Amino acid sequence: MVDSKPLFEHNSLKTSFVVFVLYCFSGLELYSDESKLNAKQTKVLKESFSYLETLEPKRIKIDKPTYNRLTQFESIFKFAFSGKKLSRWIQSRINKYSYGSTGEFIAMYQDGDVLLGRAFFSLNRLDRVLVLLHEARHADGKNYGHVVCPENFQFLNPRDWKIHPAGKKGCDSVPDGSYGITAAFLFELGAYGYLNQTEAAHRFNSEISRVIRD
Repeated sequence: MVDSKPLFEHNSLKTSFVVFVLYCFSGLELYSDESKLNAKQTKVLKESFSYLETLEPKRIKIDKPTYNRLTQFESIFKFAFSGKKLSRWIQSRINKYSYGSTGEFIAMYQDGDVLLGRAFFSLNRLDRVLVLLHEARHADGKNYGHVVCPENFQFLNPRDWKIHPAGKKGCDSVPDGSYGITAAFLFELGAYGYLNQTEAAHRFNSEISRVIRD
């Protein structure tokens, strides 16, 4: 899915760390600056984070050996699965949201700011979270930029069939890039029963198909 495009892949880890620490110790709800969104758009964005923060670990619905073999969440994020912690992770990396034309993309990342296109606000809440998670990964530096998908890439974009990834910068070359982390998140949703296993598997496969390995 060519859901996003990093315009500039500048890493500001120091700033992100400070924001994250302030969030953790303030006890206050933190949202990045949404001053360039209208009231309706701001509400949709906040509802996306509110939904994410309801996704907390409970009893695993799959057998433990399978879970232990396939889970990648903690190795990537350095904390156990938690929607609340993941919300903080995203918000520590995105400074500002705005609305505008994103061409054939759903969203674009640029130096800590995310430009949301019209299509973003038509997505369901899970897909909105996936887009935000995807964009937040771009804040972690140029190693997490996209690479060109193969010309024979035949997988559909589940969020928008009009987007054709083949021959475009819509894939990743590292397993923990934007698509790898959304796949890891979706696996946890299936494992904990927030998605049925069929939907979780389809969504997981769609994201992981964008990780191109030599």
